[in-house]
Amino acid sequence: MDKDSKRIGLYINQDLLKACDNAISRTNATSRSDFISSAIEFYIAWLDSKNISRVLTPALESVIGSKILDTEDRIARVLFKQGVELAMLMHVVAATNNIDESQLNSLRKLCVDEVKRNSGKYKFDDAVRFQKG
Repeated sequence: MDKDSKRIGLYINQDLLKACDNAISRTNATSRSDFISSAIEFYIAWLDSKNISRVLTPALESVIGSKILDTEDRIARVLFKQGVELAMLMHVVAATNNIDESQLNSLRKLCVDEVKRNSGKYKFDDAVRFQKG
């Protein structure tokens, strides 16, 4: 025991005392007092870790939530830019080709079917191969 130790009286259940005595040999404790002191330190640390998790969890949720919002904003900006570029491309194609309403509806059905079949993984190469037969 170190010089800061204080002798106190302790009431403990007999079964718990036997369990304590049996467990001493499995630890680095040199006595009951040493074992009980270590057990109390461990329990206090465990209690503190529960309190820390109550504080850290909301803070962590806040950080993760703000990162997700930032990511959503970036994705939304990229999708908007892609939408603008796609709209420009569609206007150029529509202006240079004479496509009637029935051809447009047939093309839309064909494209929906192809994209479904490929689980959304459709490439320009797929369209070129389709056009060549």
